[in-house]
Amino acid sequence: MRLTIKFLKENQLLSLLIFLSFISALRILLLPLSGDELTYSEIAKNIITQGEYARYNKPSTITPSIPFIIAFFYTGFNTGFGFVLVKLFNLSLVIVGLRYLFLYLQKLNLGREIVWSILLLVIVNNNFVRWALAIYPEPILFCFFWMFIYYVQKKMQRPKEIIYIMIPFVILVLTRYVFAVLGLIVCYHLYKYVKNQLKLRDYSSIKKLLFFLFLSLTPLLFWFKYVYSLEKEVDTGLSYFSRFKDNGFLYNIKAGIGVIQHEEVSRINGIPAFISLFVPITGIRSWFISLLLIFSFCGGYILYFKNHRMKILFFAISLVLLGLVFAGTGFSRYWLPMLPGFLLGFYLFFSSLKLNDSHFILLAKLIAITYVLNELRLDVKVLGPIL
Repeated sequence: MRLTIKFLKENQLLSLLIFLSFISALRILLLPLSGDELTYSEIAKNIITQGEYARYNKPSTITPSIPFIIAFFYTGFNTGFGFVLVKLFNLSLVIVGLRYLFLYLQKLNLGREIVWSILLLVIVNNNFVRWALAIYPEPILFCFFWMFIYYVQKKMQRPKEIIYIMIPFVILVLTRYVFAVLGLIVCYHLYKYVKNQLKLRDYSSIKKLLFFLFLSLTPLLFWFKYVYSLEKEVDTGLSYFSRFKDNGFLYNIKAGIGVIQHEEVSRINGIPAFISLFVPITGIRSWFISLLLIFSFCGGYILYFKNHRMKILFFAISLVLLGLVFAGTGFSRYWLPMLPGFLLGFYLFFSSLKLNDSHFILLAKLIAITYVLNELRLDVKVLGPIL
C-alpha cells in the first residue's frame, strides 16, 4: 500500500486522470433510473411490499443479485436515497474489483508502470465511467470476475480454499447466467486437485472438498430449481430464456456474432460492436476494426501461452465471449468486466512487436487524457440542465 501511494504521488498526471474519472462517475448519483434499472427496482419493490419475487404480478426469473441489493438498501422514508446507497455500494464493489485486478497483474511481473497503465485505461474508459455506479450487473460482475480470476489461478493447497473460487463463481452466475460457462474452468481446477490427492491417497481431503463444494453451490442449486419450475410451468413475462424458446439456435448465433440484428435490441451487436468498448462514440460498429482488435488481443495471449496465469484468463474470456454468442447478444457493457483482459492482450501483442514499454505507457496516457476530456464534456452536458 505504501508503495502504491508513493507511486501515485510521483505520477501526478496518472493520479489526476484517475481522480477526474471517479468524479465524473459520480454524476450517475444525480440521474434518475432508466432501462433495466426500472425492472430491477420493480422486483425489489415487490420483495419489500409483497414478499414476492415478481414483476407486474408475474413471478420473475431475472437474475436475483441486483433486485435483492436494491431491496436491502430500501429506505421507506426516501426511495431515492436508497438508490443512491445502491450506487455507492456498486462503486465500492468496483474498487474491490480493481484491487483484485491489481493483485492479479502484479503476479504477472509486468512492471509497475505497465500495471498502472492498464489500470488507468480501465478506470478512464468511457464505458467504465458510465456503468461503474449504475444499478446494472456490471459493477458486480467486474468485482467478482477478477476475484474469481485471482483465486482460480492459484494452486489450491487445502480443500476449504475451493470456497474462495466458488463464492465469486456463484455470484457471477446469479448476476448474469452466461457466466455459468466459467464452470468449465472450475471443473478443470477441481480435476487437478482431486487427481493429485488420489495419487497421495488422501481421500479425507477429497471428502472435505466435496462438502465445501456442495455448501458453496447450495444457493445456485436452489435458484436453478426455482427457475426450472417457473420456466416450465408459469408465464414469467420478461425472461432471459425467451430468446432460446422463441428463436432457433442458429438465429441466436447469427445475432451473437453480429451477422443479423436480434429482435430484442435496436442495432446489430456482436463482433462489429466490439470497437464500441474502446471508442466513445455511441452506436459505432465496424467489422474491420473490431476484428483487428480481437485478433490483436488474442494474438498477444497466444504468443505468451506458456504463462499459466495468462492462459487461465484467456480461457475465461474466451468462454464468456462464446457464451454471449450462443446467447445471441453482446454489446459494450456486457464486455466491460473483461476490459482489463483485453487491454492486457493488447499490451502483450504490443510487446511482441519488440516495441519499448515506454511507448505503450505514453500511448496509454494520451488515450487516457482523451477519455477524461470527453467525460468532462459529458459532465457539463448532462449536469448542466440539472444544476
